Amino acid sequence: MAQMTVGGWRDQDANDKVYQDMSWRIMKKINSQSNDLYHLMPIKVLSAKSQVVAGMKHEVELLELSVEEFGPEKCKEKEGGYRRIYVVSVWEKPWEDFEEITIKESKEA
Repeated sequence: MAQMTVGGWRDQDANDKVYQDMSWRIMKKINSQSNDLYHLMPIKVLSAKSQVVAGMKHEVELLELSVEEFGPEKCKEKEGGYRRIYVVSVWEKPWEDFEEITIKESKEA
């Protein structure tokens, strides 16, 4: 196990259900801020790390693509759609029912 300093970042398993579920919340937020005709859907969490702050801060890098309908069971990739990589910060304080999602970077895949 890697040593962790107080307040330091710690690499996490990108395949963990916590980050898979988080990727859908992230895309829901991104879609709600977009005026695009098509939705974005997460394909894969590329990396994840966490940091203990006043709550828990996560940084997630995920690959997404544009789809015609949003949702894990009904989405179909948009013909000619694009793929992007997002680096997103998620700050959580569950005892306050608080979650803040911030897009740090977005680039073509």
